Amino acid sequence: MALLDYNTFYLVGIKGVAMTTMAQLLIDAGKQVSGCDFAEEFVTKKILDTLQIKIDIGFTHEFTPDVECVIYTAAHSGKFNPIVVQAESKKIPVFSHAQAQADLFNQKKGIAVCGVGGKSTVSAMISWIFQKTGKDPSFAVGVGNIPGLEKTAQWNVNSEYFIAEADEYVTDPSAPKRGEVITPRFSFLHPFITVCTNIKFDHPDVYEDFEHTKSVFFEFFNQINKEGTLILNYADMVHNPTSSAQKITTFGKDSQADFTYSFSPAQQIPGKTIATVIHDSNEYSLTLLVPGEYNVQNALAAIAACKSAGIPIADSITALQTFASTQRRFEHVGTKNGVIYYDDYAHHPDEIKSVIAALNAWYKDQKKIIVFQPHTYSRTKQLLHEFIHAFGRAQEVYFLDIFASARESFDSSISSDTIVAGIKQKYPHVLTENLHDIETLSQFLQKNTQPGEIVLTLGAGDIYKVHDTIQ
Repeated sequence: MALLDYNTFYLVGIKGVAMTTMAQLLIDAGKQVSGCDFAEEFVTKKILDTLQIKIDIGFTHEFTPDVECVIYTAAHSGKFNPIVVQAESKKIPVFSHAQAQADLFNQKKGIAVCGVGGKSTVSAMISWIFQKTGKDPSFAVGVGNIPGLEKTAQWNVNSEYFIAEADEYVTDPSAPKRGEVITPRFSFLHPFITVCTNIKFDHPDVYEDFEHTKSVFFEFFNQINKEGTLILNYADMVHNPTSSAQKITTFGKDSQADFTYSFSPAQQIPGKTIATVIHDSNEYSLTLLVPGEYNVQNALAAIAACKSAGIPIADSITALQTFASTQRRFEHVGTKNGVIYYDDYAHHPDEIKSVIAALNAWYKDQKKIIVFQPHTYSRTKQLLHEFIHAFGRAQEVYFLDIFASARESFDSSISSDTIVAGIKQKYPHVLTENLHDIETLSQFLQKNTQPGEIVLTLGAGDIYKVHDTIQ
């Protein structure tokens, strides 16, 4: 049976950003949704509260007998979660989130956005452009919120397109330990248009090396509809990607790209990013409310995707003028006691370098304090030298302890202290220290910041919670 043949759904780990998008899709389709998760608050609280979904606490209870289908994620032990095991013992159909989303996505002309960094923002930009140009698409973006839409997903039975993030992570992170073949989450998707923001090595807990990563992406590129389009960062053409798509369109800084741009850090001012988009020898002025050259490239990828879907470049640029990013993507959290606070999800070294460059372009003269919470022992250990290098253009950098994934064990051979020591050795001009926890960080920021200074928190863990503690 197809996903929408069922009427009553139970979502395991419903507070996660991906599962919250699934809840919205199913409710839009007229289905009944409940679920379970930990008691703590997540960035999805506002949306889930609005939907008035019943959420059970924990994963060891009996769920109600009216449940017809259970959906789970790779988190919380995945298919080995007690709720999932219970469902299977009762012969209740079970879908991974990746399978469930693909069931909906593949009914439409799918626009899949993949890549290590930028996929949430580009997915949101494309969704925003479609909405603002009256296309009313189906979409799913794995973030806490998209300001201006006040939702992160919608299902429109009559839509032509479905826009979604295509995640290279796997459905079962424990598979390699059992000697089993991994299944990338995006392997269930069969897009009409695929956008790849970049190809980089990440997730060392499941991918052996960069060659392994590339092979997984290339396999995904060969799932594109033969009449469709692959939109690729021109810098990744060096990897000689293969694709089943009829057309490959490139974007990037290189003048040989199909969509390119001009950008000057000196021209940037707080609150505005100014650039020129260049395509087929035509130039278009681009003004964004989000910072940095990396967001110019994100916009370029979104514009290219929308053009492939029939939306004129000028219309996309007009729509993007009002795009105010997403929650936890260079989000302006607020100003407290004259100190300006931002928060960003960046957790890969390349993302961190891009965000710091954007901060420096917007605030050229102000003192800037960066705080980073590394995410997972495996990533921190594998990319240690890249993390050290990522902070070379910062003034002050403070750290929290590594935010461990539930899917990994403690590793005493790596810590935030290791990064701090590396920065002190390589970049002695950068003031750096490990503050360990959110409480200590909160006290430090309230005692050691002055009006006019900028604070940027970074990381995929729970570092964003510090902002609620600052008076």
